[in-house]
Amino acid sequence: MDAERTARIAELAATAGRVWAENHDGAALQAFLKEIGCDGVDAVMVTRQVVGCSLGEAQEMFLTAPCRAAELASHNAFMEGLERAQGDL
Repeated sequence: MDAERTARIAELAATAGRVWAENHDGAALQAFLKEIGCDGVDAVMVTRQVVGCSLGEAQEMFLTAPCRAAELASHNAFMEGLERAQGDL
């Protein structure tokens, strides 16, 4: 990541850390991040920093949050497409 993106993620993590500290609720954290326009990979990276978890755990928290249903559907459609493409080889 470039320095600007690293700084932005650190700033967002500092802000989001207060939300996590209040209730340790992954869905609430994701709702907050979505509300402030933090989506996709950036939201996963912020989650990882705030929660102090692995990349896989942060991705799971991102994709299973109710407010991220559209992202989960997109992820699942992409994965299904990859699986179908492997069958075509």
